[in-house]
Amino acid sequence: MGRSFCKRTSSVNLTIIKGMDNMKYILSNTLITLINTIDVHLLLTRKKSIRYCIIIGLIDYLIVLCGTYLCDIFLKQTIFYKYVIFILLCLAFYIYLSLIFEESISKKIFTLFTMWLFSIIILLVSSYIIGLFPIKDPSMYKYLSTLLRTFIEVFMIPIIYLKFRNKYKELLRYITNRVINIISIYSIIIFIFLANYYGFNANKPIKSYDAFNSLMFVLIITLSYAIIFIAASSVNKNVELEYKLKNIDAQIELQKQNYKTLNKSIENYYAFKHDIRHHILAIKSMIDTKKYIAASEYFTKFSKTEICENIDILCKNFTVDSILKYYINIAKDSNIEFKTKMNIPEDINIDVLDLSIVIGNCVENAIEACNKEIDKSEKYINIKSEIKGFNLIIRINNSFNGQVVEKDKIIKTSKKSQEHGIGLSNVRKIVEKYNGFFDVKYTDSEFQVNIIMNFS
Repeated sequence: MGRSFCKRTSSVNLTIIKGMDNMKYILSNTLITLINTIDVHLLLTRKKSIRYCIIIGLIDYLIVLCGTYLCDIFLKQTIFYKYVIFILLCLAFYIYLSLIFEESISKKIFTLFTMWLFSIIILLVSSYIIGLFPIKDPSMYKYLSTLLRTFIEVFMIPIIYLKFRNKYKELLRYITNRVINIISIYSIIIFIFLANYYGFNANKPIKSYDAFNSLMFVLIITLSYAIIFIAASSVNKNVELEYKLKNIDAQIELQKQNYKTLNKSIENYYAFKHDIRHHILAIKSMIDTKKYIAASEYFTKFSKTEICENIDILCKNFTVDSILKYYINIAKDSNIEFKTKMNIPEDINIDVLDLSIVIGNCVENAIEACNKEIDKSEKYINIKSEIKGFNLIIRINNSFNGQVVEKDKIIKTSKKSQEHGIGLSNVRKIVEKYNGFFDVKYTDSEFQVNIIMNFS
């Protein structure tokens, strides 16, 4: 019985030792996990503070450690071991992604598996390079492979930040969840295959797995991702181009309406010029006969006629003038008080399409906000612009009900169409194009948009 107890104790100790070995492996890959997490932070939009992210990350890390330790003790010899570990990792990262980032869960998962996939590719490349040297000690081989892998991934961080971060976020902003789901299936399948084939480890040279096949895996995966991103970028450009074309059509229509109003004003002017002589003679006759009250009443009545109404010029820039007049008519129909004080010259060094997108979207959003459960007497929009040096400064104040939805640091309206989302994204992108500043402030009853665009 004593021997049986000793055997059982020895077996348990061996299992614990193996478990500790795996724990050491996980601990040794902590830096790689941290680097991958930093990459995900660069590619996605964080909605929580760094302190909050660190706390959630530590909790997730402890969950993975405890779960792995228990799996090493109870499931090591079963077929479920790898799958339980994989599910545990995925669950921990799913919780982290859900709590930290703003994008849809589909885009988060795609980003995570993409970073994991390229991390494995870097591992394969590192293992291949170290395997070219005559290293017989497996522990030294593993150490050097991990060191080279870590160096490459650290080197990639500034490249991702400077070259890929903004482009990737823009791609995620436009691409639909349906497309992301399809691409994610490919990423997950490839990741599971590589993880199962190589075991997440670098204990032996890659040539032990067939170096040619491994390098082909790397090449095929890299090329397939390049094709995916090129195709997605092309689709996004087409969507954005279509939106701009619609904006141009809308701008042309606005200018047509402005031309019609201008022509009507010119016709009124000629009518006024033709009839003014008769009105002046009538008033002079009343004054000559000392009928001052009658002359005053006649003049008042005359000044209120349509013939004397002068068409106001809201802005010297004809494009902005057309847009404002269009939305002023819409605001009148909704009983919204609309005040403007615009100083934008015609020859300003800002593309007219860019101006129309910025002004049009902001004013449209302001009108929509005014129409949300606000008393008629409280609806107002005030828009002002001025030139300071080489900066165009625009400020829009409007009433609203105090309820906002903020996503990607952009205030969203109730519109849910993809086209509207593109419009809001383009406003921010255009402001950035002119090295400008875009900011929103709001209280319980007033919303304010501040825009600065440099046109030097």
